[in-house]
Amino acid sequence: MLRSYLKIAFRENRAFSVVYIAVLCIGITACNRSVLNSALTVQPGKQFRLGGNQKGAFTVQVKNVGNVPVTISERRVDGQEVTLGTFRPGDGQTVRFSAGSAALVDNASKQSAQLNLVVTGDKDGLSMGEVNKQ
Repeated sequence: MLRSYLKIAFRENRAFSVVYIAVLCIGITACNRSVLNSALTVQPGKQFRLGGNQKGAFTVQVKNVGNVPVTISERRVDGQEVTLGTFRPGDGQTVRFSAGSAALVDNASKQSAQLNLVVTGDKDGLSMGEVNKQ
């Protein structure tokens, strides 16, 4: 039924056609700017790195859903590490990272850390992985 309606609308009304195509393009663009959702586990004594090679900034909504605290830092393009805070169980915050920087999640405890992450912004070239703490 919708298909029949659209065929008639396109034939009889060019303005409708233009608006429909514009809305469709906006919808496709919005879908391409999707978010990255991640249930993250950081093993004891490890560090998780997100980013470091992307050309644009990105934002991370962090929620500590585990039982141990973690420290969140930013490693800037110049190599400088800046501690942004300690997230205790239940803590959550939105943190913005600049172009080329990396988000670092340190788990100094003897238990695995559990976090929920929602990443928005520039995700092209956004690398991630767990590494031994330096």
